[in-house]
Parts: sequence; structure tokens; C-alpha cells
Amino acid sequence: MYKFLVSIFLLINISTLYAQKNGVVVDSKNQPLKKVSILFLDQNILVYSDEKGKFVINKNIPNNSYIHFFKHGYASQIYKYKSDLELRIVLEKLHVTLDEIGVSESVYELGNSKLVNIEKKSLSSLQSNSMVEDVSELSGVDMISSGMGIQKIVIRGLSGMRVVTFLNGMQINNQQWANDHGIGFTDLGLSEVELIKGASALKYGSESIGGLLYFKDDPFISSEKLNGFVSSRFNNSSYLNSSKFGIKWNRKNFYVNLYGQYSISTDYRLPNNTYLNNSRFQQNAVKFSLAHTHNNWQNIFRYHLHEEATGIPGHVHTTDLKGVDILKITSPSLDFSTDFKPYRPTQFIKNQLFIYESNYMINNLKFDFYAGHFINNLEEYEKWGKPAFSLNLANTILHPNIRYLFNYFNLNLGSQIILQQNKNNEKYRLVPDASSLNFGPYLLIEYEKDNIGINTGVRFDNKNLKTDDPVLNIDYENTFSNTSFSSGIYYKHLDHIFRLTYSGAHRTPHFSELFSEGVHHGTNRYEIGDRNLTIEYANQIDFKYQWSNEHFGIVFNPFIQDISDFISIEPTDSVASGYKVYKYRQYKRININGVEMNIHYHPHQLHNLHLEQSYSFLQAKNNDSEYGLALIPANSIKSKVLFSFNEYKKITKYKFDYVSLSHMHKFKQDYYAEYEEATNAYNILKLQIGLKFSSQFYCALTLNNLFNETYTPHVSRLRGVAGGVPNPGRFIDINLKYEF
Repeated sequence: MYKFLVSIFLLINISTLYAQKNGVVVDSKNQPLKKVSILFLDQNILVYSDEKGKFVINKNIPNNSYIHFFKHGYASQIYKYKSDLELRIVLEKLHVTLDEIGVSESVYELGNSKLVNIEKKSLSSLQSNSMVEDVSELSGVDMISSGMGIQKIVIRGLSGMRVVTFLNGMQINNQQWANDHGIGFTDLGLSEVELIKGASALKYGSESIGGLLYFKDDPFISSEKLNGFVSSRFNNSSYLNSSKFGIKWNRKNFYVNLYGQYSISTDYRLPNNTYLNNSRFQQNAVKFSLAHTHNNWQNIFRYHLHEEATGIPGHVHTTDLKGVDILKITSPSLDFSTDFKPYRPTQFIKNQLFIYESNYMINNLKFDFYAGHFINNLEEYEKWGKPAFSLNLANTILHPNIRYLFNYFNLNLGSQIILQQNKNNEKYRLVPDASSLNFGPYLLIEYEKDNIGINTGVRFDNKNLKTDDPVLNIDYENTFSNTSFSSGIYYKHLDHIFRLTYSGAHRTPHFSELFSEGVHHGTNRYEIGDRNLTIEYANQIDFKYQWSNEHFGIVFNPFIQDISDFISIEPTDSVASGYKVYKYRQYKRININGVEMNIHYHPHQLHNLHLEQSYSFLQAKNNDSEYGLALIPANSIKSKVLFSFNEYKKITKYKFDYVSLSHMHKFKQDYYAEYEEATNAYNILKLQIGLKFSSQFYCALTLNNLFNETYTPHVSRLRGVAGGVPNPGRFIDINLKYEF
């Protein structure tokens, strides 16, 4: 036994060759490239090349770990580190940049982008209005909104609990069963989001039949010099004021990231220069991350705190929401002494996130262990005093994973253990006290050699759902079990890339769908669940073709998704407690078919000019009805023209960095649910100007809704109120950032 333990100890401490190594990054003309970002992916540590393109690896980086070299305007490169190989990296000048739609090679948290339809979106720019709006610019992605404070992602027509959100490996539930509950965190300290459309995200759960969003924090920076930023944002629609700061620091083997944010907003302005009552919000957030590396071992601790008070606009006590006079829910002007303060009905939310990560690399093996605990406290007030309801949601995840690299094979073996507990703090309750325990082991295998790749994966989930609520007189326990799978093939021929994925997943009914019983003030309705609901099953075929050269790129992505036993909430003819009654029900089968296409173009003589266009066409058919499904976004065409001034710095007087003009056309939505109405087509134009006053000081000016269009998206939660409450009219957004 003693010899065995000694052997294990020696095995764990076998280290690959560690030494300080120098490297250099150059372009195709052998000229050094400065300020190249060099990200050690398995450690999430970032360094930069100096003026001569040189960089130093002064940490213990294990063999077979991935290093990502990237710089704007150049083709990024993934390097598998070998201690005995020369680190001379050549980056090719790139005119057509299709990183966000998967043309460039990269290593993703969610898997191999060549084999699975994974898209990536940077969140670190100053060009976005909000995090959710930024993500919704991708083709096939929209958002459900209730003003500017409550926003949720829609992927290919599916949302809510069918779109699973992860933040640094932690599933963020945030009471996602309701459309009046937002995503639950801001873009503070985030670097990017990875997106899987459809049901192929086996590593992080089987219930994401609509898609999965994985948000990642900024990497740690390898510098003993204090790095950071301060930023401020303002717009004149809701008089939003948002301030942020961030600090990054490294000392020996310790890395620290610290962020803070405070935001406050009044009601937003409509195109007719009135203001939507109670669309205001307040937010504050703090994030702290600490990492320690030693040899090939890394440990990370993270803490996130997010608090917000969000008004619920469009709330009225009537069963005829459509007939409400819009003058009753709007104001002709603002009172700055009162309109920044919360008003009824209001949600008060406090989210806390605790994360511990540990990873160990040795030769071809990587061991990961993840433990996370998420606490969501939600209070919703119809009147001041006692809350209409008060909920505590606790979510705990344990996630061990082993990755093994062998020749052309990449194997992942692991499991997710998810414990969720929901508890009411008040006698009145819309949903019961409930708990669930899910155990989900999985196996993922990838094979890639030369120009072909194959992946396959399987996951088994066993979920026990239990309620014991004496107030609602519910005593229920059931176990739901099922298997999910995904298989794909990838082939590359010259500049052409072909990928085909087939996947199947399932979603267990949520306790809100099973047992809701009462008034939900945030949605203006009385909601009733159905405890006879069964598991949803989804099957999807996803095909993707990509081609690009120096000046042109195209992505063509058709898909077919079939969902059986689809759960929906729909109105009835009944009234309870002065509100219209909505009941959960189940459709036998629905079909969601569509195609997404992206085109990027750079004229030969105008390399600084970037043209792109995306098309998103979607049809959702309910086989049980002649009507469509609810909250299905209209088809759209998105266009963008961007001109960069990188090569004209000496002649630009006002430090212009870029100018862009974006246009979105939404078609008329005339295929909808029985209780919905058609939504008119509309056009939105957005002008953006980027200024770079120095290497550290940036400014982004955005003129949104340039022509002050009056429009209401089909996925707006306020579409059924007062004939459709419009989105904000024309407004200016100013974003300032200083880095040090």
C-alpha cells in the first residue's frame, strides 16, 4: 500500500519541462507585432508582446496546453505548447474577420467549434448599448424586453428555461420561468460570450434545447504593474448613468481581478417624447477573483454580488390590456427628484455567486473540478409594505471533468450534480417550495485529423423533483430520467468548410409549470400550472457551410428542429382575482425550421472598409393548430458598414477610430399564436463613432434609432398592452473609458 501511494504521489508530481522561454510574434513580412494578446487558455492568463514583438513565458506552463495569439485585423492562431519547440508565431493580415461566426480557428469553452455550431461574441467593446442587446446582434438571436431594465435572450424562437445561461461555469437560474425576470447580471468584467444554438451542449446540461450561453470573465493578466480601467456611460433616453472600474494585478503566482459598477436610470422616452412609467432601474455589482498557480496546478476563487431594483412597466388592473389608454401608463415629462426612485410594482433582486475552480495538467491529461453556489433573492412588490411574493432560490453545482488528449482524439469524461432549492418567505406564494437534484454523467469524444473531424457524445440525466408545501397543500415527488446525444462531422477542402450536426435533448417540466397557482403581477395575469406535464423532447439537424478568402466571406446555416410535448402557457376565458387566467398546457409536436446567412466583404482597394450583412429566417409550426407559436421573432436582415481610420491617424484631426452605420429590417410577423396579433415591419438605423484620444482614452458615441421609428418588436413583453408599447425613440449614448 505504501509503495502504491508513493507511486501515485510521484505520478501526480511528474512535471514537464518548465523554464523561462522567450518568444516573438511577427507578421507575414517578418515585422514584429506589438500589443499582441497572448492568452494561456488552460490557465486563463493573459500577456502582451512588447514593441519588438517579444514576450516571455515566465510561468510554469504545462506541455499540451493551448495558447491563443490574437490581434485585431490579424488571423488568430492557436498554438499547442511544447517546451522544446521554438516560439516564433506568424500572424497573417486579415481583411475579412469572421471570428464571431466560426471561420477563424479557436479553442472554445463549450467544445470544438469545427465540430459543434459554436459562435463567439466579444463583450469588451464600447459599441454596445447593453450586454443582451450586444448578443442579440448575432443572426438567429433576439431579445424579450420590458423596457431597458428587463431583457432576456431568444435563440431561434426559444427562450426562458429552454435557453440556459452560464456565468463562469455556474448556471444562472434567476427564476428564469418568467419573462419579467431578467438575465440576472451585467457585462461587468466580462470578456466574451460563447453561444450554442440548439440542443448539442451536453457538457453543461441537456435542458438547453433552445441554446446555451456561456459568459466568461476577463482573463487574469500577468503583470506586477497595476492594470485597470474606469468607464462611464450616459444616454438621454432614460438619463442612464453607469460607472464602472476594474483592477488587475499579479504578484508572483497570485492573480487578482476586482470590478465594481453602479447604474441608475429613469423611465425611458418613447418616440412621441413621452416617458413609459416605471421602466426605471437601479443596479450595483461587485466582482472579485483570485487565482493561484503552482507548477501545473491552478486554483481560482470567484465572488459576484449583483443587486437591482427594477420597475415593471405596463402594469394595470384590467383583463383588457389591449384596450388600456397609453396615456395611463406614460408621463409627458420627468421629475428628476422622484423618477430615479423605485416605484410599484417593483422587483428587488439580490444575486450572490461563489465559485471554486481547480485544474491540474500533466502531459495529455487535464483534471478539472468545479464547485459553485448561486443565491437568488427575489421580492416583488405590488404595494409597499409586505411583498406580493418573496422567493429564495439556491443553486449548487459540482462538476468534475477529465480531458484526455491522445494523438488525434480528444476525450472528455465528467458529470454535473445540480441541487436546486426554492423557498417562499411569505404566506402568499405563486410557486411552491420545491427542490430538485440532478445527476448528469456524460462522455464526449472528438477525432480530428488533417481536414476531417468527427464528434459524438452522450449524456444521461436523472432528476428528482420534490415539493412539500403545506400552504399550497402540495405533496409531490417524481423522478425524470432520459438520455441526450449529439454527433457531428466536419470536413475542410481548401477554403471551404462543411459541418453537419445531429442532436437530441430533453427538458424536464419546471415546478412553476407544474404547480403555479396565483396572481403574477409582473406579467398581468393569473397563472395555473398542470402537474400532469411530461418531458419535452427535441431533435435537431444543423448544417453549416463556410467559405472565405482575403476579401470575402460567407456562412450559410440551415437547421431543422422538432420538439414533442412542447409546454406553453396560454390565456383562457376565465378571470381570477381581477386578472385573466393563463394555464400551462402541452402540444404534441412543433417544428422550428430556418436558415441563417452571414456575408462579409472588404473591397480590394479599401481594406479599411468593412461590409457585412446577415439574414435570419425562421418559421415555427404548431402541428396541433393552424396557428403558430407565441413570441416567435419576425424574420430579419441586419446590415453594417464600418470604416476604420487605423491607416489615417496622421491626417484625422479629431482622433477618429471608426465610423459605422447599422441597419436592421424586421419583416411583418403574420404567423403567430391564436391569442396574438400581427406585428408590423420596421426599420432601425444606428450610427456609431469611435474616438481614440490616446492609447488609453476611448470614447464611443452612438445615435440609436436614427429616424425615431415607432416600433414594437413581436417578442416585446409590452406588445399586448395599450395596442403595443413602443421601444425607445431616438437617443444618444455616450461611453467613455480610460485604461491604466
